[in-house]
Amino acid sequence: MLRNKWALSALIVVGLVVLFGSFIAVRDDTALIGAMSAAGTVAAGVFAAVAAFGSLRAAAASNASAQRAREAMVRAVRPNLEPSVTTADITLTGNVTCTGYAAIDVTVVWTLADGEAITESVARLAPGEDPLTSMLPQPVDMVWLAFADEGRVGKWQDTWQMGKDPHNLGRLTLLESRLVD
Repeated sequence: MLRNKWALSALIVVGLVVLFGSFIAVRDDTALIGAMSAAGTVAAGVFAAVAAFGSLRAAAASNASAQRAREAMVRAVRPNLEPSVTTADITLTGNVTCTGYAAIDVTVVWTLADGEAITESVARLAPGEDPLTSMLPQPVDMVWLAFADEGRVGKWQDTWQMGKDPHNLGRLTLLESRLVD
């Protein structure tokens, strides 16, 4: 398909050159030669515009490819943070644990059943270290996490919701995980 487009473009250019050359050779008219020169300039301008459009499309494709590569690299170093709620005696405790890579600038917002929110933050949360712990006065409805990887390559925002259906009752389920620029 692309080869056919190039062949057609080349044939049009050759045809225009032959047409202009034959008019100039047959008639020795200054006005005609000037008009043909102007038409040639217009044709060259059209071909330059087509080439510029092709370059623009190639640049857009390259930019999209670079963006996908950056996102893949950022996701490769993403820390895995997971909130959980435990009950000991009558005390509710919210925990955020880290696996994989360490996370920095971690903020967790526990949204309680009555709509109030408890916010906790820590500068660094690493795998194998103590989790980020919050004492909760009542059951949790949602959990929002914001964090970055240790190299500050990417920042994420995760939203978790407490399950209310019989199959996931009492378990936090990830609703959304966004890479934030």
